[in-house]
Amino acid sequence: MEFCAACVLMALLLPLVLCPLYVSGDGLIVMGVSQSSSLSRSLSVHDVILSVDGLNIRKTDDWMKMLAQGTVEKTSSHEFLGGSQSYGVTNSGKGYCVPNSWMDASKNLWQINDKLSCPDELIVFGKFSCNGSAYFPGTDKVSDKKQTEDLYCLIAKDVVKLKKCGNGWRGTEDDDSNCTCLEEEYCLVPVLTPGFSWIEISYTRPYSLECLQKEGNLSSSHATNDNFGPSPCGGTFVYVGDLSSTASSVKLSPYRPRWAFFLLIADVPYILENCLSCLLHVSAALAAVNCLPVYFLDGDAILETALRYVAWFNRRQQRVIIKVCRFLWTVLSIIMFSRFLYSVTVYYG
Repeated sequence: MEFCAACVLMALLLPLVLCPLYVSGDGLIVMGVSQSSSLSRSLSVHDVILSVDGLNIRKTDDWMKMLAQGTVEKTSSHEFLGGSQSYGVTNSGKGYCVPNSWMDASKNLWQINDKLSCPDELIVFGKFSCNGSAYFPGTDKVSDKKQTEDLYCLIAKDVVKLKKCGNGWRGTEDDDSNCTCLEEEYCLVPVLTPGFSWIEISYTRPYSLECLQKEGNLSSSHATNDNFGPSPCGGTFVYVGDLSSTASSVKLSPYRPRWAFFLLIADVPYILENCLSCLLHVSAALAAVNCLPVYFLDGDAILETALRYVAWFNRRQQRVIIKVCRFLWTVLSIIMFSRFLYSVTVYYG
Protein backbone atom coordinates (compact mmCIF):
# COMPACT_ATOMS: atom_id res chain seq x y z
CA MET A 1 0.00 0.00 0.00
CA GLU A 2 2.86 2.37 0.83
CA PHE A 3 4.42 1.73 -2.58
CA CYS A 4 1.09 2.44 -4.31
CA ALA A 5 0.75 5.72 -2.41
CA ALA A 6 4.33 6.61 -3.35
CA CYS A 7 3.54 6.06 -7.05
CA VAL A 8 0.48 8.31 -6.82
CA LEU A 9 2.53 11.03 -5.12
CA MET A 10 5.28 10.80 -7.74
CA ALA A 11 2.72 11.07 -10.55
CA LEU A 12 1.21 14.18 -8.96
CA LEU A 13 4.62 15.79 -8.50
CA LEU A 14 5.87 14.91 -12.00
CA PRO A 15 4.86 18.25 -13.61
CA LEU A 16 6.71 20.15 -10.87
CA VAL A 17 9.82 17.98 -11.24
CA LEU A 18 9.89 18.37 -15.04
CA CYS A 19 9.06 22.10 -15.05
CA PRO A 20 12.67 23.42 -15.22
CA LEU A 21 13.44 21.58 -18.49
CA TYR A 22 10.02 20.94 -20.05
CA VAL A 23 6.84 22.87 -20.77
CA SER A 24 3.29 21.54 -20.97
CA GLY A 25 -0.25 22.72 -21.56
CA ASP A 26 0.09 24.03 -25.12
CA GLY A 27 0.01 20.92 -27.26
CA LEU A 28 1.21 17.32 -27.41
CA ILE A 29 4.63 16.41 -28.76
CA VAL A 30 4.80 13.39 -31.06
CA MET A 31 7.13 10.73 -29.68
CA GLY A 32 6.44 8.19 -32.41
CA VAL A 33 4.12 7.37 -35.30
CA SER A 34 3.39 3.89 -36.57
CA GLN A 35 4.60 3.47 -40.14
CA SER A 36 1.36 1.68 -40.98
CA SER A 37 -0.68 4.70 -39.90
CA SER A 38 -1.91 7.24 -42.44
CA LEU A 39 -0.82 9.99 -40.03
CA SER A 40 2.83 9.09 -40.70
CA ARG A 41 2.55 10.99 -44.00
CA SER A 42 1.74 14.24 -42.19
CA LEU A 43 3.28 13.95 -38.72
CA SER A 44 6.89 13.33 -37.73
CA VAL A 45 8.68 12.71 -34.44
CA HIS A 46 8.93 15.90 -32.32
CA ASP A 47 6.06 17.63 -34.13
CA VAL A 48 3.62 19.31 -31.75
CA ILE A 49 -0.12 18.73 -32.24
CA LEU A 50 -1.94 21.91 -31.26
CA SER A 51 -5.63 21.29 -31.92
CA VAL A 52 -8.22 18.94 -33.37
CA ASP A 53 -11.13 20.51 -35.27
CA GLY A 54 -10.09 23.90 -33.88
CA LEU A 55 -10.11 22.85 -30.20
CA ASN A 56 -6.82 23.01 -28.33
CA ILE A 57 -5.51 19.82 -26.75
CA ARG A 58 -3.35 19.82 -23.61
CA LYS A 59 -3.40 16.21 -22.41
CA THR A 60 -3.17 12.84 -24.09
CA ASP A 61 -6.66 12.11 -22.78
CA ASP A 62 -7.92 15.08 -24.81
CA TRP A 63 -6.49 13.51 -27.97
CA MET A 64 -8.16 10.15 -27.32
CA LYS A 65 -11.45 11.78 -26.33
CA MET A 66 -11.62 14.10 -29.35
CA LEU A 67 -10.88 11.32 -31.82
CA ALA A 68 -13.41 9.07 -30.11
CA GLN A 69 -16.04 11.80 -30.37
CA GLY A 70 -14.97 12.52 -33.94
CA THR A 71 -16.25 9.17 -35.18
CA VAL A 72 -18.65 10.11 -37.92
CA GLU A 73 -22.33 10.24 -37.05
CA LYS A 74 -24.52 9.43 -39.98
CA THR A 75 -26.35 12.73 -40.12
CA SER A 76 -27.10 11.98 -43.73
CA SER A 77 -26.83 8.71 -45.56
CA HIS A 78 -27.63 7.98 -49.17
CA GLU A 79 -26.60 5.80 -52.01
CA PHE A 80 -25.70 6.96 -55.47
CA LEU A 81 -25.10 4.81 -58.52
CA GLY A 82 -21.88 4.74 -60.48
CA GLY A 83 -22.12 2.51 -63.50
CA SER A 84 -23.52 -0.79 -62.27
CA GLN A 85 -22.40 -0.30 -58.64
CA SER A 86 -23.92 1.63 -55.75
CA TYR A 87 -21.88 3.60 -53.26
CA GLY A 88 -22.97 4.49 -49.73
CA VAL A 89 -22.10 8.01 -48.62
CA THR A 90 -22.37 9.93 -45.36
CA ASN A 91 -21.55 13.40 -44.13
CA SER A 92 -20.50 14.64 -40.69
CA GLY A 93 -21.99 18.13 -41.02
CA LYS A 94 -18.53 19.75 -41.10
CA GLY A 95 -18.79 22.23 -43.92
CA TYR A 96 -16.86 25.09 -45.49
CA CYS A 97 -18.01 28.26 -47.23
CA VAL A 98 -16.71 27.60 -50.73
CA PRO A 99 -16.71 30.43 -53.29
CA ASN A 100 -18.86 29.91 -56.36
CA SER A 101 -15.80 30.37 -58.56
CA TRP A 102 -14.22 27.27 -56.98
CA MET A 103 -17.41 25.30 -57.54
CA ASP A 104 -17.53 26.32 -61.20
CA ALA A 105 -13.89 25.38 -61.72
CA SER A 106 -14.32 21.99 -60.05
CA LYS A 107 -16.97 20.88 -62.55
CA ASN A 108 -14.23 20.40 -65.14
CA LEU A 109 -12.33 17.97 -62.91
CA TRP A 110 -14.79 15.06 -62.97
CA GLN A 111 -13.55 11.88 -64.56
CA ILE A 112 -16.33 9.58 -65.63
CA ASN A 113 -15.10 6.03 -66.23
CA ASP A 114 -18.14 3.88 -65.52
CA LYS A 115 -18.17 5.18 -61.94
CA LEU A 116 -18.34 8.40 -60.01
CA SER A 117 -14.91 9.60 -58.86
CA CYS A 118 -12.62 12.58 -58.42
CA PRO A 119 -9.03 12.88 -59.61
CA ASP A 120 -6.30 11.86 -57.19
CA GLU A 121 -5.73 14.03 -54.08
CA LEU A 122 -9.14 15.67 -54.47
CA ILE A 123 -12.15 15.20 -52.19
CA VAL A 124 -15.81 15.00 -53.20
CA PHE A 125 -18.02 17.69 -51.60
CA GLY A 126 -21.80 18.06 -51.59
CA LYS A 127 -24.13 20.92 -50.75
CA PHE A 128 -25.30 21.41 -47.17
CA SER A 129 -28.52 23.12 -46.14
CA CYS A 130 -29.27 24.94 -42.89
CA ASN A 131 -31.82 22.33 -41.79
CA GLY A 132 -28.93 19.93 -41.10
CA SER A 133 -29.25 17.87 -44.27
CA ALA A 134 -26.88 17.43 -47.13
CA TYR A 135 -27.89 16.79 -50.70
CA PHE A 136 -26.17 13.94 -52.48
CA PRO A 137 -27.40 13.54 -56.01
CA GLY A 138 -27.69 10.21 -57.61
CA THR A 139 -30.25 8.67 -55.27
CA ASP A 140 -32.46 8.38 -58.32
CA LYS A 141 -31.51 6.27 -61.27
CA VAL A 142 -30.19 9.00 -63.50
CA SER A 143 -27.23 9.36 -65.77
CA ASP A 144 -23.68 9.89 -64.48
CA LYS A 145 -23.68 13.40 -65.89
CA LYS A 146 -26.77 14.30 -63.90
CA GLN A 147 -25.27 12.82 -60.73
CA THR A 148 -22.23 15.09 -60.84
CA GLU A 149 -24.10 18.38 -61.12
CA ASP A 150 -24.12 19.07 -57.37
CA LEU A 151 -20.91 17.26 -56.42
CA TYR A 152 -17.60 19.07 -56.49
CA CYS A 153 -13.94 18.02 -56.48
CA LEU A 154 -11.87 20.25 -54.19
CA ILE A 155 -8.37 20.26 -52.70
CA ALA A 156 -8.63 19.57 -48.97
CA LYS A 157 -5.59 21.63 -47.92
CA ASP A 158 -7.10 24.70 -49.61
CA VAL A 159 -10.62 24.11 -48.34
CA VAL A 160 -9.56 23.98 -44.65
CA LYS A 161 -8.42 27.62 -44.91
CA LEU A 162 -11.98 28.75 -45.64
CA LYS A 163 -14.65 29.81 -43.15
CA LYS A 164 -16.37 26.89 -41.45
CA CYS A 165 -20.09 26.22 -41.66
CA GLY A 166 -22.50 23.41 -40.85
CA ASN A 167 -23.58 21.91 -37.55
CA GLY A 168 -20.96 19.17 -37.29
CA TRP A 169 -18.23 21.23 -35.65
CA ARG A 170 -17.91 20.95 -31.88
CA GLY A 171 -19.92 23.64 -30.14
CA THR A 172 -22.06 24.44 -33.21
CA GLU A 173 -24.55 21.57 -33.06
CA ASP A 174 -27.46 23.83 -32.09
CA ASP A 175 -26.30 27.07 -33.70
CA ASP A 176 -28.07 27.62 -37.00
CA SER A 177 -26.03 30.76 -37.72
CA ASN A 178 -22.97 28.64 -38.43
CA CYS A 179 -24.39 27.27 -41.66
CA THR A 180 -24.72 30.69 -43.30
CA CYS A 181 -22.16 31.88 -45.83
CA LEU A 182 -21.73 34.99 -47.94
CA GLU A 183 -23.85 35.60 -51.01
CA GLU A 184 -21.18 34.34 -53.42
CA GLU A 185 -20.41 31.25 -51.32
CA TYR A 186 -22.09 27.95 -50.62
CA CYS A 187 -21.73 25.60 -47.66
CA LEU A 188 -20.22 22.33 -48.86
CA VAL A 189 -19.50 19.23 -46.78
CA PRO A 190 -17.16 16.36 -47.68
CA VAL A 191 -18.78 13.18 -48.94
CA LEU A 192 -17.43 10.30 -46.84
CA THR A 193 -17.45 6.55 -47.03
CA PRO A 194 -19.64 5.06 -44.25
CA GLY A 195 -17.56 4.55 -41.10
CA PHE A 196 -15.02 7.22 -42.08
CA SER A 197 -14.54 10.57 -40.33
CA TRP A 198 -13.22 14.00 -41.29
CA ILE A 199 -11.03 15.81 -38.76
CA GLU A 200 -8.71 18.80 -38.96
CA ILE A 201 -5.38 18.50 -37.13
CA SER A 202 -3.26 21.61 -36.56
CA TYR A 203 0.40 21.13 -35.77
CA THR A 204 3.74 22.91 -35.64
CA ARG A 205 7.38 21.89 -35.98
CA PRO A 206 9.13 24.18 -33.48
CA TYR A 207 12.34 22.14 -33.38
CA SER A 208 12.95 21.87 -37.12
CA LEU A 209 15.98 23.68 -38.49
CA GLU A 210 13.84 25.69 -40.91
CA CYS A 211 11.57 26.88 -38.12
CA LEU A 212 14.46 27.83 -35.85
CA GLN A 213 16.12 29.81 -38.62
CA LYS A 214 12.95 31.66 -39.66
CA GLU A 215 12.06 32.60 -36.11
CA GLY A 216 15.59 33.70 -35.32
CA ASN A 217 15.99 31.19 -32.52
CA LEU A 218 18.87 29.16 -33.88
CA SER A 219 21.31 30.76 -31.47
CA SER A 220 18.87 31.74 -28.74
CA SER A 221 17.96 29.70 -25.71
CA HIS A 222 14.22 29.35 -26.31
CA ALA A 223 13.23 27.17 -29.25
CA THR A 224 9.49 27.85 -29.39
CA ASN A 225 6.98 30.65 -29.17
CA ASP A 226 4.40 30.72 -26.40
CA ASN A 227 1.77 31.57 -29.00
CA PHE A 228 1.40 29.14 -31.87
CA GLY A 229 -0.32 31.42 -34.30
CA PRO A 230 0.23 31.41 -38.05
CA SER A 231 3.75 30.16 -38.52
CA PRO A 232 5.88 29.02 -41.45
CA CYS A 233 6.77 25.91 -39.47
CA GLY A 234 3.20 24.82 -38.76
CA GLY A 235 0.06 23.96 -40.61
CA THR A 236 -3.26 22.17 -40.73
CA PHE A 237 -4.08 18.95 -42.51
CA VAL A 238 -7.19 16.83 -42.87
CA TYR A 239 -7.38 13.19 -41.93
CA VAL A 240 -10.11 11.12 -43.54
CA GLY A 241 -10.49 7.55 -42.33
CA ASP A 242 -11.27 5.28 -39.40
CA LEU A 243 -10.43 7.06 -36.14
CA SER A 244 -10.76 4.02 -33.88
CA SER A 245 -7.35 2.69 -34.91
CA THR A 246 -5.74 6.06 -35.60
CA ALA A 247 -5.83 7.42 -32.05
CA SER A 248 -3.52 4.73 -30.68
CA SER A 249 -1.13 4.77 -33.66
CA VAL A 250 0.56 7.95 -32.39
CA LYS A 251 2.64 8.12 -29.20
CA LEU A 252 2.15 11.50 -27.55
CA SER A 253 3.45 13.32 -24.49
CA PRO A 254 2.22 16.58 -22.93
CA TYR A 255 5.81 17.51 -21.98
CA ARG A 256 8.14 19.00 -24.57
CA PRO A 257 11.65 20.43 -24.15
CA ARG A 258 11.99 24.14 -23.46
CA TRP A 259 15.07 24.34 -25.67
CA ALA A 260 15.98 22.56 -28.89
CA PHE A 261 19.24 21.11 -27.59
CA PHE A 262 17.23 19.14 -25.01
CA LEU A 263 15.68 17.00 -27.76
CA LEU A 264 18.20 14.32 -26.81
CA ILE A 265 16.23 13.79 -23.60
CA ALA A 266 12.79 14.52 -25.06
CA ASP A 267 11.73 10.94 -24.36
CA VAL A 268 12.40 11.15 -20.61
CA PRO A 269 8.94 12.47 -19.56
CA TYR A 270 7.22 9.93 -21.82
CA ILE A 271 9.23 7.08 -20.29
CA LEU A 272 8.67 8.34 -16.74
CA GLU A 273 4.91 8.67 -17.31
CA ASN A 274 4.61 5.14 -18.66
CA CYS A 275 6.81 3.66 -15.92
CA LEU A 276 4.81 5.39 -13.18
CA SER A 277 1.54 4.32 -14.78
CA CYS A 278 2.74 0.72 -15.03
CA LEU A 279 4.00 0.70 -11.42
CA LEU A 280 0.76 2.24 -10.20
CA HIS A 281 -1.37 -0.41 -11.93
CA VAL A 282 0.85 -3.26 -10.74
CA SER A 283 0.96 -2.01 -7.14
CA ALA A 284 -2.81 -1.46 -7.12
CA ALA A 285 -3.36 -4.99 -8.43
CA LEU A 286 -1.01 -6.45 -5.82
CA ALA A 287 -2.74 -4.48 -3.07
CA ALA A 288 -6.12 -5.82 -4.19
CA VAL A 289 -4.80 -9.41 -4.27
CA ASN A 290 -3.22 -8.96 -0.83
CA CYS A 291 -6.65 -8.15 0.61
CA LEU A 292 -8.05 -11.55 -0.34
CA PRO A 293 -8.62 -13.95 2.59
CA VAL A 294 -6.00 -16.38 1.35
CA TYR A 295 -3.25 -18.22 3.22
CA PHE A 296 -0.11 -16.14 3.85
CA LEU A 297 -1.81 -12.87 2.75
CA ASP A 298 -3.06 -9.92 4.79
CA GLY A 299 -6.65 -10.56 3.78
CA ASP A 300 -6.87 -13.27 6.42
CA ALA A 301 -6.10 -10.76 9.19
CA ILE A 302 -8.42 -8.18 7.64
CA LEU A 303 -11.33 -10.63 7.63
CA GLU A 304 -10.63 -11.65 11.22
CA THR A 305 -10.57 -8.01 12.36
CA ALA A 306 -13.79 -7.25 10.50
CA LEU A 307 -15.62 -10.19 12.10
CA ARG A 308 -14.75 -8.94 15.58
CA TYR A 309 -17.08 -5.99 15.00
CA VAL A 310 -19.99 -8.30 14.12
CA ALA A 311 -21.79 -8.86 17.43
CA TRP A 312 -23.97 -11.82 16.41
CA PHE A 313 -20.99 -14.16 15.76
CA ASN A 314 -19.23 -15.76 18.72
CA ARG A 315 -15.53 -16.66 18.69
CA ARG A 316 -16.12 -20.21 17.51
CA GLN A 317 -18.37 -19.13 14.62
CA GLN A 318 -15.83 -16.51 13.61
CA ARG A 319 -13.06 -19.13 13.42
CA VAL A 320 -15.28 -21.37 11.27
CA ILE A 321 -16.13 -18.52 8.90
CA ILE A 322 -12.46 -17.58 8.60
CA LYS A 323 -11.43 -21.19 7.81
CA VAL A 324 -14.19 -21.62 5.20
CA CYS A 325 -13.45 -18.29 3.49
CA ARG A 326 -9.72 -18.95 3.60
CA PHE A 327 -10.13 -22.36 1.97
CA LEU A 328 -12.61 -21.24 -0.70
CA TRP A 329 -10.62 -18.15 -1.70
CA THR A 330 -7.38 -20.11 -1.77
CA VAL A 331 -8.90 -22.68 -4.14
CA LEU A 332 -10.43 -19.95 -6.35
CA SER A 333 -7.13 -18.04 -6.45
CA ILE A 334 -5.22 -21.16 -7.51
CA ILE A 335 -7.76 -21.88 -10.28
CA MET A 336 -7.71 -18.28 -11.58
CA PHE A 337 -3.91 -18.10 -11.47
CA SER A 338 -3.62 -21.44 -13.29
CA ARG A 339 -5.99 -20.26 -16.01
CA PHE A 340 -4.00 -17.07 -16.38
CA LEU A 341 -0.73 -18.99 -16.76
CA TYR A 342 -2.37 -21.34 -19.27
CA SER A 343 -3.67 -18.41 -21.35
CA VAL A 344 -0.24 -16.75 -21.36
CA THR A 345 1.41 -20.03 -22.37
CA VAL A 346 -1.03 -20.58 -25.24
CA TYR A 347 -0.71 -16.97 -26.44
CA TYR A 348 3.09 -16.91 -26.48
CA GLY A 349 3.63 -20.61 -27.10
